[in-house]
Amino acid sequence: MWVSTAAKKPFFLSLIIWLIISIFSFILHPLQPFQSIAHRGASFYAPENTMAAFQKAVDLGFDFIEFDVRLSKDGHLVVIHDADVQRTTDGVGYIGDLTVQEIKMLDAGSWYSPEFSNERIPLLEDVLKQFGGKIGLLIDMKSSENQPQLTKVLSDILMRYIDNGVKLSTLKVQSFNINEIKKFHELTPTISSGILLEKPLNILHFETYRKFASFLSVNHHLLSKSIIHQAKQYGFDIFSWTIKKQYQFQIMQRLGVNGIISDEECKESNSNLLTLIFQ
Repeated sequence: MWVSTAAKKPFFLSLIIWLIISIFSFILHPLQPFQSIAHRGASFYAPENTMAAFQKAVDLGFDFIEFDVRLSKDGHLVVIHDADVQRTTDGVGYIGDLTVQEIKMLDAGSWYSPEFSNERIPLLEDVLKQFGGKIGLLIDMKSSENQPQLTKVLSDILMRYIDNGVKLSTLKVQSFNINEIKKFHELTPTISSGILLEKPLNILHFETYRKFASFLSVNHHLLSKSIIHQAKQYGFDIFSWTIKKQYQFQIMQRLGVNGIISDEECKESNSNLLTLIFQ
């Protein structure tokens, strides 16, 4: 059926008005408070997943540090993101094929800057000892599908850590592996556990996940006010990752996330309206 150009004009005008109102409504929405979570430590300022990056996060006033753990050949939890050491050290090989003694010999800082040449890959227990009680710890289990014993080892270490009087609110564990998060929750139900997500969510996910997860760490591109509202109705906290640009902090705050995982601290932004919307 043919529709005249004149008949289309009111529709397009209404659409434009709705878009303008929606944009200004979002921009004028107040900025919500959030927990600041340093991605692999303050990795904008120091080499990722090192004690230097974690100390910088403390100095900058972050609420949590987020870091990754993998199992060494001899069954120790070491703090590193990648399965192999080549990108962030002067060595080669996979973490699962190296002993702690071999891992401790690697330079984990020079790739970032010569001033960090003395940095080493830390053990989880090093991080717990030095930073426990100073800052919250968000631990990301890596490769637990290939190293199923990792979950049990992590649970045992954290339970010993809790027995020393550490507040439960300062500990969180997350993973992309849903089965391992279920297992971790069964082993350690008192520690907050969450799921990392990079695919769209729906209500069925919320219903299933809430049995063993208290928070969801979601790729920020997937987040909207409606998704966050639904998730909170099911009792989840929502963390967004990974924020790398200052204007994105404002967007996440207006959406109402509970935590923002970022490489650097949130600074006062003078972004104008067009920058905030279109950058």
